[in-house]
Amino acid sequence: MKQDKQYSIDLWLFISSAIVFLYLLFMDYAVVNKWDNTAWGVITELTTIPMLFLGCVIPIVVIYRLITNKAQNRSLAILSMFFSLMTMAVIAYLTFYQ
Repeated sequence: MKQDKQYSIDLWLFISSAIVFLYLLFMDYAVVNKWDNTAWGVITELTTIPMLFLGCVIPIVVIYRLITNKAQNRSLAILSMFFSLMTMAVIAYLTFYQ
């Protein structure tokens, strides 16, 4: 039973890292196409900071779980780190080149 709990933690870390990455790609698309809408602006203002916070915390949790050997599925941990690195690349691109 403990194994299933650890696997579900790994799975949720992977899903959340993928969601953060896709959210940032979608936000980049919205900015490039100049979507001007008051409701859209309020939603993005409320969700951007939590998403960036998640994007910073997830790699720390995944690295901690890998170091302490709590990661049940290493492939999910590696995929989570891949999406976190891609998120970092998107954040750097949006920060410095747009």
